Amino acid sequence: MELSAIYQPIRSQLLAFERQLVSELAGKDIVRASLMGEMTRHVARMTGKRVRPALAFLGADIVADANRKAGKKIPIGWQDDVVKLATSVEMIHTATLLHDDVIDGATLRRNLTTLNAKWGDTLSVLSGDYLYSKAFCLLSELPSPSVLHRMSDTARLVCEGEVSQIQHQYDFNLNRESYLKIIEWKTASLMGAAAESGAWLAGASASDAKRLGVYGTSFGLAFQILDDLQDLVGDQEIQGKSLGTDLALGQMTLPLLYLRDSAPAAVKLQLTDWFNGNGSRTYSEALDQQKYLKKEALRAKVPAYCKKTANQYLAQARKALSPFPPSSYKKSLLALTDFLLQ
Repeated sequence: MELSAIYQPIRSQLLAFERQLVSELAGKDIVRASLMGEMTRHVARMTGKRVRPALAFLGADIVADANRKAGKKIPIGWQDDVVKLATSVEMIHTATLLHDDVIDGATLRRNLTTLNAKWGDTLSVLSGDYLYSKAFCLLSELPSPSVLHRMSDTARLVCEGEVSQIQHQYDFNLNRESYLKIIEWKTASLMGAAAESGAWLAGASASDAKRLGVYGTSFGLAFQILDDLQDLVGDQEIQGKSLGTDLALGQMTLPLLYLRDSAPAAVKLQLTDWFNGNGSRTYSEALDQQKYLKKEALRAKVPAYCKKTANQYLAQARKALSPFPPSSYKKSLLALTDFLLQ
């Protein structure tokens, strides 16, 4: 199923989100005429799949629908609040991408030149900080302290995940558990927070909000595993971003971890040599290494292993939705789990 079809039940909400996002990034007159305005307009053109805003809307709508069917009250103005939430979530996510691109030295993001490649690392980092501040200004306008606390704690987790990932740079002996904790913090936590916070704004009970949080977090773990797989075996033109960065930066991901443990001794020795480096090799040399490992990864059936692992998390996500009554929103959330594996 195409993503546009999955998003059909929340189409009008996503349009409202896009308007709000453009408005926030445009800024006031003094910002529009400044370099900050030029950079944020560049960011606005870097549109992705909008998965995190979609999770916020679907998390809210599945709860609102269930509450209506149960004859329960729904908070006044909840839909406008979720638009603000979705906008803030996307700005936080984009801020992390700007910071990631600096760390990774990436030159391409969503088929556009990255900010760091266009304006340099310093301005890219400051633009990310600017988006963070804009996001929390919006979050402070929401009526739910639970949402503000959840999102604030999530921002902390994302930072801890990034720091932990850097701490384990060139750690050839990184284990599966440590890898999963890193991606839970830096990626899955924001997806879980988006779905759970949307549920809170629609008047969810604590148990229903938690279920949506489990869904988003489990979905996020699968999402990152499959994204890491593409970094090793994907096509840069199709993905629309720089690939091979995990190897270039000495980051042990699940695909590389499985290749390390299952490949022939000669491949493992070669991988060991590359990971014992100090990061001084050029990006071009790293891409040549990545091409070699892509071939070996396909031979070792790394994609099949990663997809199987991802599907285990997607099964947890689907299970979390089982208490909710049938609805178009539940159908979309379930369809998202299938979309990841296409």
